Amino acid sequence: MTTREVLVAARALIDTPEKWIQGTWNLDLASGATCFCALGALREVVGGLAGDAFSLLCDQVPGRYKRGIARFNDAPTTTHADVMALFDRAIAACDAVKP
Repeated sequence: MTTREVLVAARALIDTPEKWIQGTWNLDLASGATCFCALGALREVVGGLAGDAFSLLCDQVPGRYKRGIARFNDAPTTTHADVMALFDRAIAACDAVKP
């Protein structure tokens, strides 16, 4: 998978508020669905937290969280829309890189 494909796939795992969670990597629901945090979604797609997709996502975390994706995801003031915007910025940064 390309870096962009990884980011898009991870974003898709949490693309609605019902699929996103704070405070843990993932949570299996009684319905059989699984919710993920931002890092949990990335880890689910690539099997770990390394590589270009992780770095690009880190680079887009707002300054006060100092590249801390988990701290950003889990902050009480962070919304699902904020996390979607984080992924959107990382995808846009990926698109901006010239081959």
